Amino acid sequence: MNEPIVISLIQNIAVLLAFAMLYENFWLRNHKLKGIISQTVAGLVLGIIGIVLMFTPWTLMPGVVFDVRSVMLAVSGVFFGPIPTLIAMVLAGCTRFFMGGDGMWMGIVTVVSSGAIGIFWGEWRKKWKRINRPGEFLVLGLIVHIFMLAGTVFLPEEIRGSILRAIALPTLLIYTPGTMLLGLLLAAQKRNYQNQVEKEKLYVKEHALRNELTKQQQQIAEQLDRYGRLNKEYRAQNEELLRAKERAEESDRLKSAFLANLSHEIRTPMNAIMGFADLIESEKLSGKTRERYIRIIRKSGSYLLSIINDIVEISQIEAGQIELNENEIELNELLDEVYNSFKTIIASRTNLKLKLEKPTPPLYEKVRLDEVKLKQIMMNLINNAIKFTEQGEISFGYITGNSSEISFFVKDTGIGIAPEKHEIIFERFRQLESRNARIQSGSGLGLSISKAYAEIMGGSISVKSEEGKGAEFVITFPFVPAKSDLSNKTVEIKEKVDVVSDGNRIILVAEDEDINWYLIEQVLSRYNYKLIRAENGLEAVEFCRDNKHIDLVLMDIKMPVMNGFDALEEIKKLNPKLPVIAQTAYALSGDVEKIKSVFDDYITKPINRQLLIEKIAFATSSSN
Repeated sequence: MNEPIVISLIQNIAVLLAFAMLYENFWLRNHKLKGIISQTVAGLVLGIIGIVLMFTPWTLMPGVVFDVRSVMLAVSGVFFGPIPTLIAMVLAGCTRFFMGGDGMWMGIVTVVSSGAIGIFWGEWRKKWKRINRPGEFLVLGLIVHIFMLAGTVFLPEEIRGSILRAIALPTLLIYTPGTMLLGLLLAAQKRNYQNQVEKEKLYVKEHALRNELTKQQQQIAEQLDRYGRLNKEYRAQNEELLRAKERAEESDRLKSAFLANLSHEIRTPMNAIMGFADLIESEKLSGKTRERYIRIIRKSGSYLLSIINDIVEISQIEAGQIELNENEIELNELLDEVYNSFKTIIASRTNLKLKLEKPTPPLYEKVRLDEVKLKQIMMNLINNAIKFTEQGEISFGYITGNSSEISFFVKDTGIGIAPEKHEIIFERFRQLESRNARIQSGSGLGLSISKAYAEIMGGSISVKSEEGKGAEFVITFPFVPAKSDLSNKTVEIKEKVDVVSDGNRIILVAEDEDINWYLIEQVLSRYNYKLIRAENGLEAVEFCRDNKHIDLVLMDIKMPVMNGFDALEEIKKLNPKLPVIAQTAYALSGDVEKIKSVFDDYITKPINRQLLIEKIAFATSSSN
């Protein structure tokens, strides 16, 4: 089949689709207006469609053309009825007569036979609306086109055989199924329309029935309402039970992950602490070796403390107890501090470099951010980069791309992260395992805490990485410049004081734990302070009531009988000028803010000896 034939068939199919649209949008939807005028108009339109089909034919030779008007007229007779189809037959027949040619009489016969068979079929088969079987329309198409093939007798004898051979198979294999498909399409349209009409009738009946049932519904309204309340309570109980079950299952899962991870991470530094402490106790060591063992113990203790802080911090984040404490910070100084914190660690890695990158020129303007949380985010990300970068470079810094945002970044040349794992790395206790990298230590909470902090500060954190190509973490915050009003700034100036007592200063230490008391006693006794111990808050209040010569109180927060906050309140009633320093294991930002608001000063456990002495010396000198 050559290209013109294909184009002709496509054009014929398009016209038949227009025929189908006419049936659906005009004939079916105006079924109440099917008088003689409507039928005449429909017949004229059908005739025009037939004429259009004849002017987009399959031309075998001049004067001998074929198109799908036989399909259209046969289906029209079934669905549109006699009058529209007869009008269409007249228009199509006259047009074919004026077109002339050797195939004129065969064309006219085809028009008459196709329309007549369709009309007869529609009248004879009144139940087609309910049956609509494909076989029925296939038989219709077969009969129509057998008559069409028989019409070749009206062709000149010299071309009759060749024309019959050329059109026999296309007629039976294309036109006959085409008649079936067009018939099924119109039947489906009719069925859909009838369904819509029936649906509307049912809606009207349903509306009437609803009105009838209104009176009965009013009688049982109270029972339904009672049932509804009971059902609602039952669903609420079921939902609560389901939530409780899910929470319990999630809690068990997290508990297992937490315990497995925590056991390993705590035992590792504890192994170093206890092992090297045992070596210090049992062996005669040189001064240099002893100092090395002590450094290892201190490093392991710091690592253990960081794990504990991570666990407590993520617990407070999930409980919604983290507060934002914004202050005015100088970014260059903060990042210099971070750089100096890691410089020594990186120096021990010969194949790894640490680089701090600042914009040119640097930002000298102060910004409002939570300094503690920002510093923690940067340190968490750099720690993470160090763990997973064997060689190359780790760089970090900040970018001021526009006036509304400021971005911080940490880049490394490490093992990288596969794109499908970019989300899960921010989940709790998640650590990526790679065939090219050893399993790294850590609580698996650093990135989770960093993400939570960034969101609390109104920012976001993202990662760009591919496996084996390093990683880049970017943290973006709204840029809020610091105000120039100096009244909002707190400038703390401490004069230089003597840290050694004259032997007359008395310090009351409120501490219930014997080991903590022993440590404080050993530290302060070297500086010539006199110490009194209270094992709970109530004893501390009583000592302050009975002894007016106490110069300072070191107050633990969590104690039996009376806690440190209540004890502080009572002591300040007795002596408002008596300085009270909190010494506590509550080291998180929210706890620290609460302590700072009521105590004269504070120090967190584990206690830094030098810092404790300086705070005591300053507090006692200021009170005098």
